[in-house]
Amino acid sequence: MVKELYNWEQLRAYGIVALNNILESNEKINLENFIRELDTLQSLYGKEGITGLAKRHLNNIKK
Repeated sequence: MVKELYNWEQLRAYGIVALNNILESNEKINLENFIRELDTLQSLYGKEGITGLAKRHLNNIKK
């Protein structure tokens, strides 16, 4: 796996999406599940696209 550099907004976005995915799957929230979900997101979403997805998740919560 190639090492990439992420800015804070991108890192935060990956975290938001990972946590949202865990909550939607009704899995127990723990560090192991969070890391597993976070690792899968890197190959699914690019750095540019993840911020928009995270914003959509946050907007859905606010509604």
